[in-house]
Amino acid sequence: MDKFAKKVIVSSNSISVFLFIALLVWWLYIFVGKTTDAPINHIFGLVYGGFSLWGSYWAFSTANLWGGRKSTMGRAILALAIGLLLQGFGQYSFWFYNYILKVAVPYPSISDLGYFGTIPFYIYSAIQFAQASGAGFSLKLFKNRLYAIIIPLTMLAISYFLFLRNYTFDTEEILTTFFDFGYPLGQAIYISIAILAYSLSQKMLGGIMKLRIMILVAAFFTQYLADYIFIYFSDLYFPASFIDCLYLIAYFTMTMAVLQLRSVAYHISMPSQVKNLP
Repeated sequence: MDKFAKKVIVSSNSISVFLFIALLVWWLYIFVGKTTDAPINHIFGLVYGGFSLWGSYWAFSTANLWGGRKSTMGRAILALAIGLLLQGFGQYSFWFYNYILKVAVPYPSISDLGYFGTIPFYIYSAIQFAQASGAGFSLKLFKNRLYAIIIPLTMLAISYFLFLRNYTFDTEEILTTFFDFGYPLGQAIYISIAILAYSLSQKMLGGIMKLRIMILVAAFFTQYLADYIFIYFSDLYFPASFIDCLYLIAYFTMTMAVLQLRSVAYHISMPSQVKNLP
């Protein structure tokens, strides 16, 4: 790794950590103050939503280092970038409803185009990570066939019993029903595939990808938790609530996963050698 690359890695990580800590301290200040609809609450919502765009910027840049659409890893990171960009759209359209229009955000709303639109890109990203980890070959092994079956079924079962078991269907609210089922089930899919990728990543690039994919799994799960709490406890939501803190943590964790993947790219002399990778 040359000096310039090392400087980029150190500065991007340092800035990301600094921004996260600053926003977390800001959130704690609001939390201690127990305000729910003050200007500071709405301003926090405006500012922290930018962390998803910050992560998206680094994901687009990192995807290029891995060869972009020409490589499996490049496509995986590119899908993360688009997912984070859509999260930013969801965040700011939601903020526009709340602060500019000063109306309760309907559900579903245009914000769900961003929030839900993230899911297929995260699923695609998780699939690409699994392929890069050797899933195509490793699934020939009985143990990893079990991973591929048990992990998704477990995640889907958890989603059903926690969120949907006592669900009351409303035939007049088809779109609402679609999102109520689509959010937890779609997120269960990309988390389960990401866990599969993690289980297969021990030998990928000498094992250096294992920690990076584990961070990614943590980011996926945090966002899953934030979305669940938001959808099923929406009556408790207010700007800069605990839910927003969870989203902030999810965006930060995702950004750090991306920056770790960038570090790997530099360490293996990307992009000159990317053409030789999956």
